[in-house]
Amino acid sequence: MAAAKNTVMLKPDSRKVLIAMAEAELEPKELAEAAGVSVNIVYIARRGFYVKPCYMGKISKALGVSVADLIEDRGDVSSGE
Repeated sequence: MAAAKNTVMLKPDSRKVLIAMAEAELEPKELAEAAGVSVNIVYIARRGFYVKPCYMGKISKALGVSVADLIEDRGDVSSGE
């Protein structure tokens, strides 16, 4: 049986990605070139869809931030909210 998508992929926070891109003054195409990923990967991350950890690592390095700064805060999952 295949692993669940959310256990092998990271969910970026689209707002955080956009803020980091703005602070780095990079357009999606420029970020893709700097990170060594396709522009589609940048658009996927920018929209907040699941991305492979290796791609998030490359994007975060190109933006000069940590991966944790770009992913969605999960909060306390045991609270039931």
